[in-house]
Amino acid sequence: MTTPVQPDEGRSNTVETLQVANSELAHRLEEAEETIRAIRQGAVDAFVIQDLASYRVFTLESADRPYRLFVEQMQQGVATLDGDGTIVYCNRRLAELLKMPHGRAVGAPLRDFVAADDRVRYAELLSRGKLRSSRGEVYLQQADGGAVPVSLTFEALPVDDGPLVGVFVSDLTIQKHHEQLVSAQAALREADQRKNEFLALLAHELRNPLAPISNAIDILRMASHDTAAIQSICAMLERQVGQMVRLVDDLLDVSRISHDKVELQKARVDLASIITHAIDSVRPTATSMDHELLVSLPSTPVYLDGDAVRLTQVFANLLDNACKFTPNGGHVWVTAEVRRAGSGRPDEVVVRIRDSGIGIPADQLSRVFEMFTQIDTSLGRPRSGLGIGLTLVKSLVEIHGGRVEAHSDGPGRGSEFVVLLPIMAGEGSADQPGSSLALAAPTHRILVADDNRDSAESLAMRLRLGGHETHAVFDGLAAVEMAEALRPDVVLLDVGMPQLNGHDACRRIRSQSWGEKMVLIAQTGWGQEEDRRQTTEAGFDGHLVKPVDVAALMKLVDSLRRDRDRPEASPLKP
Repeated sequence: MTTPVQPDEGRSNTVETLQVANSELAHRLEEAEETIRAIRQGAVDAFVIQDLASYRVFTLESADRPYRLFVEQMQQGVATLDGDGTIVYCNRRLAELLKMPHGRAVGAPLRDFVAADDRVRYAELLSRGKLRSSRGEVYLQQADGGAVPVSLTFEALPVDDGPLVGVFVSDLTIQKHHEQLVSAQAALREADQRKNEFLALLAHELRNPLAPISNAIDILRMASHDTAAIQSICAMLERQVGQMVRLVDDLLDVSRISHDKVELQKARVDLASIITHAIDSVRPTATSMDHELLVSLPSTPVYLDGDAVRLTQVFANLLDNACKFTPNGGHVWVTAEVRRAGSGRPDEVVVRIRDSGIGIPADQLSRVFEMFTQIDTSLGRPRSGLGIGLTLVKSLVEIHGGRVEAHSDGPGRGSEFVVLLPIMAGEGSADQPGSSLALAAPTHRILVADDNRDSAESLAMRLRLGGHETHAVFDGLAAVEMAEALRPDVVLLDVGMPQLNGHDACRRIRSQSWGEKMVLIAQTGWGQEEDRRQTTEAGFDGHLVKPVDVAALMKLVDSLRRDRDRPEASPLKP
């Protein structure tokens, strides 16, 4: 049922509705008249109309049109900000820098387009810009996710109706790219210079041992019956060859470390034994320079989980440097102490190697562990080196979970290197670093194959003097033929030989019934992990890098022969 509306009541509602509409129209008319007055007075520059999808900006023509055209044609971004940093006007160039429509930039805070890491810096620049000119560099975040380096210059604008700040935005992309190129070119020039210095130094270091070796040859010819002279010459040759081997080994170690190919043979090792072996390796140098070595180690054993050979190399390098760069009659101190870490962290041992030598300038302390760094480059320096020893020290210590530091009070005031390594808890026996062994019994029949005749014959002679039966051939094909005829216990094969390379010679020997249990060892100048993998795949039992250490060779041979003779080993085919 519908209730009828009384005539008077309907008229009343209609009147009220008309009054509300009239009031609203009057208000809108006043706003329009006020806008027209503002336009006529030049107080309005543009309209910004927002719809559901975007902003639309309409710029008004006025007396300042030439100025606006000039600003729009500028290669810099230009914007006017209100007191809180909102963009009330910007030119097209700024929108292009931001890679967004012009209408979206107007009405948004400029801060929203500044990279997050630079917003604190931007706030400081804006705050100063409200009072005086300020300038700084930031990165603007672009709509497509990119970032552009810019320089912002803020200027306070003299207006009466509230604080306004003008900002000029200059794209620094080309400038930054140029700076990067200049920096890269400088780095390349420095690297090239250091490379040339290194090559010259390497040539110098390799020539140094060659001079006494050459002299030794003449002396041996002239004093062949002087036993004392021969013994002295042999000791000298051993030192010089050892120096050359060490140079080559250091270079190879640097390559392995730089390619992350160092494999540690970790075991429980005694720190005192490591340091003792390191001291023994530098004692001849210390004695020849009349240095006093003072050592203080903990009274109880300190055990490390580490590679004994590599750790010995670390301390030997540091001690060798201490001796080399300390004038004759100096002092070298070696101390070690255990530092308790607490809080569940492993304890560590602190080893200090200090000297009374030439010291390190303050500006060089941060560079001593860099590759090819030479602190003393004068012609009168006491001894030289390749500048890679400390790089190796740092890398080897770090892969053992430790760290190394360098300290010095300056030139002429000595140096101190501190090695900190985590220690193992508990007591127990430790594996000891290997030492040089004498030639071991029993004797063996050994075939040496090398296309370098001097190398093959000299090694065969050295082994023969040790009581072994030896034979030498000079290509891979002859090695296979001689191996079949002699049936030696051991075959030493050079990898790079004519007729048949070492890998293929090894495979041919292994393919024969008489060669299945024969000990085959590669002797080569190639010692990278990939080289060792290839010799293993070819069938070699071992891989030795030239010059071959005879003691290490015989230790390896005896170990391999024992494995061959075990009852569980596969029998030879008939």
